[in-house]
Amino acid sequence: MRLLQTLLSIHRTIKVRPTKYFFLLLGAIVSLFLQAYMHNYNIVYIMMFCITAVAGTSTLYGMFNLHPVQIKFLSCQRFFAGEKARYTLGVHNGSDYTCYDLSLHAENDTQYIARLDARESVTVSFSADFSKRGYAALAPIRLTSYFPFAHEIKSKQFLLENKLIVYPKPLGDSLFDRFAAELHLQGDLSDFDTVSRFRQGENIGAIHWASLAKNDTLMSKRFLYEQRRNTLHFDFKTLRGEREERLSQLCLWVLECEKHAFAFTLALGGEVLDSKKVDTDAILTKLALY
Repeated sequence: MRLLQTLLSIHRTIKVRPTKYFFLLLGAIVSLFLQAYMHNYNIVYIMMFCITAVAGTSTLYGMFNLHPVQIKFLSCQRFFAGEKARYTLGVHNGSDYTCYDLSLHAENDTQYIARLDARESVTVSFSADFSKRGYAALAPIRLTSYFPFAHEIKSKQFLLENKLIVYPKPLGDSLFDRFAAELHLQGDLSDFDTVSRFRQGENIGAIHWASLAKNDTLMSKRFLYEQRRNTLHFDFKTLRGEREERLSQLCLWVLECEKHAFAFTLALGGEVLDSKKVDTDAILTKLALY
């Protein structure tokens, strides 16, 4: 009974489609049959039945090879409208047997796994892009295999139910061009005044590697623009341009503030978002769904 349930489950979830080699195999079987029929060669009959049995058995074996493989969504980068980002999937073999020749297809992207041992899990990543901000869904993942013979391709489809948030495309004027006075900048962003001992939690991009080479101590740059800093104020209503242009501009500023650790508030639709109280992803989500 359990075997029957497994066979029914496999039949419902796995599709089998012939390849060009299937028709070559079919032609060979027909040729052998004609030879056996015209000349009454028993050995040809036996060969024909053996080929047919092997081909039929390989179909079942290939379906059992694909059936225990499961795929689930793990994580993703931030998605911005019109820009590609990557997401990661977990591929798990839930059986006590090794699975072979696995190909994962997502839109125009393909990842290949030659072998997946019993109870083994691996991660694969794909890229995707969306033209509009807001909620979005990833394309279904199609799992295929030619194992054990290439006369048929077995396939299994997975729907990724995780909803993604696509943020507005970050475009517009740089924060340092529009708010130079508020930031009290003294020179270029790349200019730094001095160095001091690196503190845990600081941005590794600020490490002064020359100091490390000289005195074997990890030092951090102290930039001029860090000497004075005010809280920046952004307001959707006061910006110029269409709705999408304003949201793209705000998205760019929010990302620049995150990169340089600038505090800011953002007035959006009667709500004021404070970067000291709300994290960046939550603010970007507000922009995406506005």
